[in-house]
Amino acid sequence: MRLVNGLLAAVMVSGLSGTALAQTPPPTPNAPALAPADNAGLTRSHWLASGFVGSNFGSVNDLDFSLDRSRSFDWGGQVGYLWRGVVGGEFLVDFTPSFGINTSGVLLDNPKVSSYMANAIAVLPLGAGGQFQPYVSGGLGGIQMRFPNGIVGSGILVNGVVTNVTTSSVSQTGGGSNIGGGIMAFAGRVGVRGDARYYHANTFSSRDATSFANLVTQNLLSDLNFWRADIGIAFQW
Repeated sequence: MRLVNGLLAAVMVSGLSGTALAQTPPPTPNAPALAPADNAGLTRSHWLASGFVGSNFGSVNDLDFSLDRSRSFDWGGQVGYLWRGVVGGEFLVDFTPSFGINTSGVLLDNPKVSSYMANAIAVLPLGAGGQFQPYVSGGLGGIQMRFPNGIVGSGILVNGVVTNVTTSSVSQTGGGSNIGGGIMAFAGRVGVRGDARYYHANTFSSRDATSFANLVTQNLLSDLNFWRADIGIAFQW
């Protein structure tokens, strides 16, 4: 009798254990590891672009014609790429529709001055999400000065006034450099960019002007240096 009771007790314990095991859910498998994001801290590799307006000031050149040091309006744009949000490259272009020149009896209108620069850029992301971005950038490119119809080709000087004027259109482009910095601040993908930058045109080593208009433009462009301050809308993606 005791043997039968012991067997019955063993059967009941085994049944209860099996039922409990059946009701226990299987262990959840580990989630697959996510691929590492293209991030460095709170920054990431991304493109950026901006459009801006501003002013030129402090113009100087080294030769025969004086420059009007008053401010002149400019506008331009920029596109670049930042690796890890810290270093990269950018292309910068600026246009000044009327660059201040003192008329000296040979200039009927101010020239148009454009610059095209390929720069290296370094950024220091600040803030919880790297939304504040002080930066410095600099590089090389070209600076162009163009008189659409503003240089006297010939004329007669009467009582200090040039009469019977013929005019010449001319354009000259030389190498140049730039260096500057500023800050970008973003709320998501859209923000603002403020920039101050120094430009310097190379000196013309040989005067190969084929006309008086070319000579005037080369003199004005040679060793031209000036500052630009701009502000505008910036985008990152």
